[in-house]
Amino acid sequence: MSELSNAQYQSAVKKSELNIEFGLISVNVNSSFSQVTKTISELYRDYNVTLSSDWFDFNVSVEKPSNFRRFFRSQAVFKLDGHIPFKPLPSAHAYPLFEWGMNWCVANFYHRYLIFHAAVLEKNGKAVIFPAPPGSGKSTLCAYLALSGWRLLSDEMAVLDIETGNVLPFVRPICLKNNSIRLVEDWFPEAFISDVATDTQKGDVAHVRPPTDSVRRCGEGAKLFAIVFPQFKAGSTTEIFSMTQMNTLKMLVENAFNFDLFGHEGFEFISRKLPDLLLLEATYSNVDDLRTVLESEVQD
Repeated sequence: MSELSNAQYQSAVKKSELNIEFGLISVNVNSSFSQVTKTISELYRDYNVTLSSDWFDFNVSVEKPSNFRRFFRSQAVFKLDGHIPFKPLPSAHAYPLFEWGMNWCVANFYHRYLIFHAAVLEKNGKAVIFPAPPGSGKSTLCAYLALSGWRLLSDEMAVLDIETGNVLPFVRPICLKNNSIRLVEDWFPEAFISDVATDTQKGDVAHVRPPTDSVRRCGEGAKLFAIVFPQFKAGSTTEIFSMTQMNTLKMLVENAFNFDLFGHEGFEFISRKLPDLLLLEATYSNVDDLRTVLESEVQD
């Protein structure tokens, strides 16, 4: 995207001809909000794009509503193929709405692969899935590892190919919330972080640009090595516990987007994989301590 001139970029967005290539999918993007188009150009500058109006997986946009509300208390709506799937948000939240909307599209309509709500990172060819509910520190840990030499596959979605057993990348900007924004700014002053959207439904929100190498390798899957359930607990020491296969399966299903659609096939796939994987639960307050433990596990 960075190779497009500003005029080319603005023209493509205006005409709905800008397709961002993720490897996994292609998304046609459009927005009437200058802040959204500006942030897309900043966060997605390393991504391959195509200029076409008729070849993509999802056609999404963030726009001003067409009713009278556009004249006061400005709002933003997310559209998929022209349809509005959920309620408008304040216009100040237009960019997070774009990211959340793309998550919704894939979780609800892309069922070629088994998808879990989890971060995924790879080191030495070994992929580690970090499923976790909100508040567990997953995205903070994800940003720390991705900016410390691990390859980012996803901050939000673990995409598993049940035929090959590999984890497939869905590289996107990393979503930080509240105190995590300042932490990552302090840890990695060279990282690019978007403007902060305040008082969203998830608190203050900002997005971290993915490392260039992770974006360039968005077509390269990785062998699944471990499943780690992280839980940040302020002031705690780093403690690592082994997980049973039964508890891991239960927690994976709780964090799955489309497990029910795969039925017996999905259950059999996970049941066959678990005995070969490292299954851990990690309680921590120091992300560098946890990184050290994880890197000792993925050494060649």
